[in-house]
Amino acid sequence: MDRLTSLEVFVEVVERGSFSRAAEFLGISATMASTHVTRLEQRVGKRLLERTTRRMDLTREGRAYFEEVRRLLAGIRAAEEAVRGTTTPRGRVTIAAPSSLGRQYVLPQIKPFRDRFPEVSLDVSLGDRWAVVRPDDVDVMLRVGEPGSADSATYVLGHTRLIAVASPDYLARRGTPETPANLVQHDCIAYGAPERPGGHRWRFIEDGRPQWRSAPAVLSLNDGRAITAAACAGVGVALNLEMLMTEELADRRLVTLFPELESEPLPVCLTSPVKRGASPAVQATIDFLRALDWNLS
Repeated sequence: MDRLTSLEVFVEVVERGSFSRAAEFLGISATMASTHVTRLEQRVGKRLLERTTRRMDLTREGRAYFEEVRRLLAGIRAAEEAVRGTTTPRGRVTIAAPSSLGRQYVLPQIKPFRDRFPEVSLDVSLGDRWAVVRPDDVDVMLRVGEPGSADSATYVLGHTRLIAVASPDYLARRGTPETPANLVQHDCIAYGAPERPGGHRWRFIEDGRPQWRSAPAVLSLNDGRAITAAACAGVGVALNLEMLMTEELADRRLVTLFPELESEPLPVCLTSPVKRGASPAVQATIDFLRALDWNLS
């Protein structure tokens, strides 16, 4: 049994999430796909996949093996394309982004991307940054305020800020807070995450120094666009990324509070593990996203 074919089958099984889907894509039977993976497990002497009737997961050894095999196959494809004199991007690229940024900036570009690169398949994972527990599994990650690690390539798309806002309706009913200290007298909408129920404290630049203020949250959400919607509905005061409220600020559905105390600019970045930088598909994805008009402010 050809070892290279077995490696290709293994990668497809992992990326497509089942033997049957991988087999259908490769034009073989599910039994044959399972046999290929079993032979690999016998060769390396370790179980690569944990199989149950309901799900399939990589083992710890399987995950490390998968990353190396995927890198190897990408290198083989790149070498073949170089010999042919073509670097047509093809293959599968994984993208991770916070849900609000992904829906607002990434998803509307999927069709134009596919029109330009029909041989590239995308796996897009949307969720807050704490949900991405293994960033090394991702080819391209969209981040705000977080530069990449030393072993990642980082591309700064622009900058945004965290700004406090409220709707004119809310301010008419409850009055306008003059300073962040007044927030204790107001209803607030906080960004919350599973490990911090009730939301995070709010950060302002006061007298040239960062100050953290408690904001009594009547509502916490883990999605920036949802925070924008709640603030527009008059639920309360919100601290949110400016890039997620550009239209609402422009048409005065939201009003900026404490403009002199806004946070320092936060970089909006694309990061990609350096070890995947040679893939034409990954590089094409990065170049495409970098060329977009992000309209961050």
